[in-house]
Amino acid sequence: MATIIWGVVKSDGSILSGSTGNGTGYNFNVVNQSAGVYQIQFDDDFDATPAITGSQVLWGNLGQNPLDNIVFPYLNENGATAIVGDSNGSHQNRSFSFIAIGPDGR
Repeated sequence: MATIIWGVVKSDGSILSGSTGNGTGYNFNVVNQSAGVYQIQFDDDFDATPAITGSQVLWGNLGQNPLDNIVFPYLNENGATAIVGDSNGSHQNRSFSFIAIGPDGR
């Protein structure tokens, strides 16, 4: 059985929507540590390192550059670090979504 944790995170680090755990609240937390750097903590740990993917979202117009990106330099069964930024590679707070899927740790 696989565990899936997903979320939509606003640029300030607040959670707009996402997967829930045990029917109450989200099963992850997010902290905006610095400009463009977010720590995602999974409440439902995975049994091993999950796969994760993400995208910047909610820009609000067609002027967003397709080079604007998100990367996950740190990832383990407990959480991930997401870095978002502009098309020049500068870290900037941006809204993003993510999906992590991996072996069930419950």
